[in-house]
Amino acid sequence: MTVGMDQADRHGHRPKGHSMQSASPRGRREKGAAPKISKGDFAPKDTENSSAVVSIETFKYTPAYFARWKVSASDWLLLLVISMAAVIVRCYKLSNPANVVFDEVHFGKFAGKYLNSTYFFDLHPPLAKMMFAAVGRLAGYDGVFDFKSIGLDYIAANVPYVAMRLMPALLGAATVPATYATVRACGYAMDTAALAALLVCVENGLVTQSRLILLDSPLVFFTVLTLLCWSMFWTVQDRPFSRTWWAWLLATGLTMGCAASCKWVALFLIPTIGLSTLHDLWDKIADQSLSPARWSMHFGARAIALICVPVAVYIGWFYVHFAMLSTTGGDAAALSPEFQVTLDGAKQMVTDRDVYYGSEIRMRTTNARSGFLHSHLHPWQHDKGSGQQQVTIYSYADANNVWIIEPAYNMTVDTSQGLVPVRSGDVLRLRHKTTGRFLHSHDKRPAMSSDKNKFELSGYGFTNFTGDSNDNFRVDILEGDPAMQGSATELQSIYSRFRLVHTNLNCMVFNSRKKLPKWAFGQIEVNCMRNCLPRMSTWHVEHAFHPNTTADAPVRKASYRRLSVLGKIWEYNKLMADSNENLSGDHPFAARPQHWPWLRRGTAYWGGPGRLIYQLGNPLIWWGSLAALAVFATVRMVLFLLDKRRIRPQLGGQRNMYFSGAGFFALAWTCHYVPFFLMGRELFTHHYFPALWMAIMVLAFTVDLVTCRLPRLLRSAVYVAVAAAVLHAFHTFSYITYARTWTKDACLRAKWLPTWDLDCEHAVGGLKGTVPPVAEPVLEVDSKSENGVDQAAPKAADQMPNDPNYVQPEFVNLPLDNGSGSGDKMIQPQLVQALPADNDAQAHNEL
Repeated sequence: MTVGMDQADRHGHRPKGHSMQSASPRGRREKGAAPKISKGDFAPKDTENSSAVVSIETFKYTPAYFARWKVSASDWLLLLVISMAAVIVRCYKLSNPANVVFDEVHFGKFAGKYLNSTYFFDLHPPLAKMMFAAVGRLAGYDGVFDFKSIGLDYIAANVPYVAMRLMPALLGAATVPATYATVRACGYAMDTAALAALLVCVENGLVTQSRLILLDSPLVFFTVLTLLCWSMFWTVQDRPFSRTWWAWLLATGLTMGCAASCKWVALFLIPTIGLSTLHDLWDKIADQSLSPARWSMHFGARAIALICVPVAVYIGWFYVHFAMLSTTGGDAAALSPEFQVTLDGAKQMVTDRDVYYGSEIRMRTTNARSGFLHSHLHPWQHDKGSGQQQVTIYSYADANNVWIIEPAYNMTVDTSQGLVPVRSGDVLRLRHKTTGRFLHSHDKRPAMSSDKNKFELSGYGFTNFTGDSNDNFRVDILEGDPAMQGSATELQSIYSRFRLVHTNLNCMVFNSRKKLPKWAFGQIEVNCMRNCLPRMSTWHVEHAFHPNTTADAPVRKASYRRLSVLGKIWEYNKLMADSNENLSGDHPFAARPQHWPWLRRGTAYWGGPGRLIYQLGNPLIWWGSLAALAVFATVRMVLFLLDKRRIRPQLGGQRNMYFSGAGFFALAWTCHYVPFFLMGRELFTHHYFPALWMAIMVLAFTVDLVTCRLPRLLRSAVYVAVAAAVLHAFHTFSYITYARTWTKDACLRAKWLPTWDLDCEHAVGGLKGTVPPVAEPVLEVDSKSENGVDQAAPKAADQMPNDPNYVQPEFVNLPLDNGSGSGDKMIQPQLVQALPADNDAQAHNEL
């Protein structure tokens, strides 16, 4: 990172004898330390410019120090003009359209959840959403409007949407002067800083994103602020441990924590800042003027500011998040029971502790995406299957989750002396109470896999059939609660964690977390898998009841323990990671990373008569920034080869400053872009915005490099030409940025690339140009949503599809979900129609 601003001439050049230091300045010495320059450290003079300074890379240590950026009156005036222009660009016709747009359906709704203290789950951290809630509360939003679908009218519902949109707009506007300050801190002249600020100001994609109730504007704002603070930190390296030094270092950690608290994309700041820090500390090791104790102080200061502070900020915002969401909601079903009982209104589960043969139990998967082992009177319909009764995982409690523990096939237990507890290692069967069929597995592939180590689970049995050995499962208790004696050897509700192992196939009952097709009612697949990890094959009994217990004999009870706040934060973040990892779908405007930098396509946000919002960047800025990155990589490679031959061109005296500024931001761009190629989840163009800002910085530095030796007038002409070109492109695409009315012909002319799929039928003269469109949600809270729960997560209670197989039994002491069933008649087990016979049964009966 550049360390600061020296005395620059009117073109941004350095006077003779000065040089810029590199990203982590090599061998930077503290104030007062004498340089140590060894023989051979000097390079030949630049053959292009004999008066150019010798590159910093030719010195073993660099004793140069540079004055901090002293904001002049011209800087203040330019900052004022830039800020005013940014506010106008971001806030122009902010009320247009007066409808719910794109992902406002989620983040507007989440703001209402905060105001109503109703728990919800989202795969992003909470800070940006809480900021929207705070603004909504100040503006008079009561949290009642549900933002249910795109196109809903804000004005008719009296929603203060303009105020809620104003917050991201102002944050987006603030990134423009922050860009100017960052460039100045990197040592560049005012014209280059103003150019960079203009490029950010008129970037259509950033403008579009910052005018709506979306998370990306706060994310970009805190990301930019982090790198500004880091740039300013490097301007005071000659005064280590001073108040200013500490202030900028701590501010870097604080803003980095806030950025990560908006979206996890900001976690890429960790390698960006971390690599720069490691390089600097490595150079300080070689500085013989620094004692080990002094170096340790540098290390400790950076560890506190860049590790402890961001982590504390991140955790702190989650404390606020959970304090605000105190009441249970539909999304709480995705959480562990220990988490759920901390919410007001959640059912406090109290059940019989001991599990016996003959007990009626409800089994739950022991992981963040909890669900119950479930069956219903419908057959498997996939080609690989047996056609026997479906066994699934269902996320809500109903009677189809109830199983009765019975002895293994052809085995009995002696109950003459009382109830017999289930112990670890016991072989038993589970009979589905509602349908009478046994949990069963055999050599058939499951619905969602063809893996030879995975087998179908089914419900099997019919009238007068006693079962077969494929119904046998062994209970292996993995761990118990240390506070509950015997829970590791005898099966206890809630406290014992166990696996069910099929005795014939040696496979474990496994939660695949895959959503089944509609013929299985979209429930979650469970199969029997060999060699699986315990995480998704571990179960516990949540509810147990034995009909033969009496009031005379005391029944020991079990209940869930409440998670601490730190425990809730840990579980919530694991759930977020799981949701991000498994987020998949076929969204029509999803885009892979290789398509982002050259702006292959945008994203349709909203359409109305004669106008639309289509998130598309300023193509000249996107293509120019990509070209600038290519120029930097080429220049760096060529100069590396020339250095090997002891030829060190100084690039018109700008070599060190260019490598320092452009090098750092090219590294930042790489850290914020390349990791997306490793992600299999669904991605969108707006994921590129933080990296885009860094690429714009490289573009401004490259324009400065190209024009640094030009006469002042010609250099100014180049800057004006660049500004005019991007302003023209901004105006051309402002119609889809601000939802301005335009004609179909103008829309078609704006399709510079054939892959830009703007719906020009919404323009005047198109089929939808005069007829209000039907709102079609772009992202719903399902497997296709970027911001919703993944495939394995249940929907909110008010959206939960009824299980058509639910039957209401006469069941004592089992809490039922009143909204989960269809009210079918009770089906007696002996009256159930027989399913297809199991072809494997005969062979195993003889075992």
